[in-house]
Amino acid sequence: MRTKQVRLEKLKYEYELIISKQFDTRLKKKYILFDFSTVKIFENFVYRINIKENINLEKKELTFNIEGLSAPKISLPNTGSAGYQFKLYDFKNTTYLLNLKKQKKKKSKFEFKITTTSVKLMKKPPKTFINVFTQ
Repeated sequence: MRTKQVRLEKLKYEYELIISKQFDTRLKKKYILFDFSTVKIFENFVYRINIKENINLEKKELTFNIEGLSAPKISLPNTGSAGYQFKLYDFKNTTYLLNLKKQKKKKSKFEFKITTTSVKLMKKPPKTFINVFTQ
């Protein structure tokens, strides 16, 4: 008797990004938090997303290149999605261009606006590998 091959459900997005305004109590400064995570939940380890960032505050342009995943240094079994966080200090209340790349091949351009109270997504591409939210 032949067994059926299990096919994984294809996900609409590979990654999620939540952009939010936060306050660092230690430094007594506001910052913008970019919280990346995978949509996929890993059952054996909680991986880390490897990201190279290029921040140009003069041009109001932020670029994040997702290079892949790395295994945890401590090999304790745990479940969850892979993650990465970046904190942007010294921002201005204005509109920024956000370039998100996956291994320099897939590219998505977003625009978000920082106001005194929140972060708002202004432009979103029709097709993208990452789902971006603001809080």
